[in-house]
Amino acid sequence: MFGLNGNRYRVLNTLFALVDSLLVFGACLIANYTMFGGGGMNPLVTKYPVLKIMLIVCVIQLAFYYFDLYDANTCRGRKRMLILMLEAIVASSVGLGVIYYFVPFLGMSREVFTLTLALSLVFTFLWRLTFIAWSETKGMKERVLIIGTGALAMKIKKEISEKGYEGFDIVGFVDENRENIGENIGKSI
Repeated sequence: MFGLNGNRYRVLNTLFALVDSLLVFGACLIANYTMFGGGGMNPLVTKYPVLKIMLIVCVIQLAFYYFDLYDANTCRGRKRMLILMLEAIVASSVGLGVIYYFVPFLGMSREVFTLTLALSLVFTFLWRLTFIAWSETKGMKERVLIIGTGALAMKIKKEISEKGYEGFDIVGFVDENRENIGENIGKSI
């Protein structure tokens, strides 16, 4: 399994943040094109377009971080993840509204703003569902061999299987007693 300085979760969090940023950026562009694609004045492009888009991306990223949407355990429950994402989008819309009130030149039309937030929610939720499905494949799991068959080994197995460490695949246990070879230890692995 890939890792950065021995910590694969940093790589996954960075990947989540990068893809989320690109999806929110794309949602801004799609919402802007949808609303003003047929011509007309485009307030997003006329002044400071990159600054406006990057502000939206940063505020949504901050809200996702604040609502623990970069935690592996949060993504385990799809309903919980959707609720947290909705809360993060609402919090980011309130935050952006406050920013737009005090710095009006960063604002955009309500239609583009609303469509950007809706598309950001849909895109990032679908991305996370896709990533969860992809990460649950055998090829993406790190194979783990637990040394020992005692109480501590069972506690490690329980921790891995019940606490959201879905990136691991327990392949077996190693015991110094040859008589335990091939025996089932506790519940099925």
